[in-house]
Amino acid sequence: MSKNTRHGFTFCVCPDGQLIKERIHALLAAQDDTWKVRTFWADEELPDSCWQALTWTSLLGRPTAVVVRKAEHFKAEDWKKLHPILGSFRTGIWPFLCLEKQWERGKPPIPAVLQKQAFWKVAENKGWVWRSAGLDRTAVKKRVEAWAVAQGIDIPEPVRSVLVNALPLDAAALGNELEKLSLLLAERRSMQESDLQVLSFQPDLDIFAFIRALQSRGKEVELWRTLLRNQLGANADMLMPFLALLQREARVLWQLQAGEEDKVFMPGRVKAEKKQMASRLGPQRLSRLWTVILEAESGIKSGEFSQSQAQELVVSRMMQVFGGSGARPTNPQQV
Repeated sequence: MSKNTRHGFTFCVCPDGQLIKERIHALLAAQDDTWKVRTFWADEELPDSCWQALTWTSLLGRPTAVVVRKAEHFKAEDWKKLHPILGSFRTGIWPFLCLEKQWERGKPPIPAVLQKQAFWKVAENKGWVWRSAGLDRTAVKKRVEAWAVAQGIDIPEPVRSVLVNALPLDAAALGNELEKLSLLLAERRSMQESDLQVLSFQPDLDIFAFIRALQSRGKEVELWRTLLRNQLGANADMLMPFLALLQREARVLWQLQAGEEDKVFMPGRVKAEKKQMASRLGPQRLSRLWTVILEAESGIKSGEFSQSQAQELVVSRMMQVFGGSGARPTNPQQV
């Protein structure tokens, strides 16, 4: 994109701040000039310097990208104040207005007052609105592959599969986890199963990927088991969030096997895969999952067993439930 075709102003609609930074950097890098960036935050009262930066062009300095983060916090009068600012093209100023609320049912929550503004309609018509719901597992896989190529690292397929589904869906946090792996690997050019132990537990870990691995009974099962044991055992505070994550997945699977698809909102391909598994598991095995969750929670709260015993109980019994084992569950005190 040359300077002659750049946006007059840009809306970035994405809940992931790092992805917004990357998008802005990519747009500016495509320009002939070198742009400096000034960032302001709309979740606090914007200083006069923000409005000045949006209107005053320096004749001697570099062109400026004025980035307003968290613009969903704008009041109606703030949006109206932008009319004369965005109504004129300024060669030395490029406004970026960032809407960062989480998407709802696959759609971005654009403020109604913004949608009524003439400049919003102009931006939509000219393609000056960038939308992204954030990372999904496909995007994480692409980032892992690009990182591996850049670092010259070979990742065996079972390790790669677990890694992709254990990494966070936040771009900045994902970068931090990959940096930890880079430091751990140092001069080694091949990732090993034990290297996954350095990963931190993530509240958005893809628990369905673990369940899928249990069903397939492949090499990934032991990788997942080791990973979860290390992550949950290293930080006792992580077990309850993990149980909440597991409970959410159990609810989705139960609704799908009960034919309540209209109550489950997710991409069609993912829903179809989960429905197939829910049907295969059936109500009896899914009800055992609820028993595992409740037993772990009540055992922790009553003091019947420790957090470490509870995490071992959960991981072991999940293997029994989803791995198809008919063995009688062990006593949590003896796990």
